[in-house]
Amino acid sequence: MLKLPELPIQRILLALTPGRISAIITNSKLFFIVGMGRSGTKFFTDLLNQVDQIASFHETRSDYDALVEVYWDPAKGISYLSGSRERLIAARILRTNCRIYGEVNSLLRHHVDALRQRWNPILFHLVRDGRSVVRSMMGRRAFTPEDQNHTGRIKPLESDPYYTRWDEMSRFERVCWYWAMTNEKLCQYKLPVIRFEDTIHSYYLFLDQVCNPLGIHLSEETWRNEIQIPKNFSPSYGFAEWKDWTGEQKRQFVNI
Repeated sequence: MLKLPELPIQRILLALTPGRISAIITNSKLFFIVGMGRSGTKFFTDLLNQVDQIASFHETRSDYDALVEVYWDPAKGISYLSGSRERLIAARILRTNCRIYGEVNSLLRHHVDALRQRWNPILFHLVRDGRSVVRSMMGRRAFTPEDQNHTGRIKPLESDPYYTRWDEMSRFERVCWYWAMTNEKLCQYKLPVIRFEDTIHSYYLFLDQVCNPLGIHLSEETWRNEIQIPKNFSPSYGFAEWKDWTGEQKRQFVNI
């Protein structure tokens, strides 16, 4: 893992000019791994930071609002990335002195077009078994009154077949829809797919789906050590696993 210099990030941010920002990003290799939340993004962020010359980051606070805004208006993606977000990336590259900058960031999953237009980075679609994702999300705040600023502002677009049914759908159905809609949309971009379950059960599939496309190497020993460390896990799911779902829940999940 790269050792960060002591220079504060805010000091670097203030010193960057537009020309310097452009030069830093142009001369760096960038990648973004996007997908649904609860799909292993924190695991991959930490795992890739074990690779020499890579600086890998998770989600940024401002990305939460940007996710909702770009979901409703994709044209806002470019303006978001080209502002303070681009400055932050340049500052991080300078601070870590990395050769490859990456983000494993579920909150940029609606920014694929904007990412391509702005920086043309290497992009991946991270996907995890929907049954596991739904279970994890049901144990958290998704589509509850406590999450009005995020999932509370998300619902089907008019072109979505669930647009007219939304008000009568249960929270469970909405969570299933969220996973399905996100991955269906990402599939349309035809990005290289990283299957979470593959990459934590087979070192060779991890090499094939992650390392080889990035042109990097991570030892099997390091990979084995990292997959044994829980990352961003749910201490108490509060929702049954698939085998204990009701017949109606299984039907709804499969249908959606």
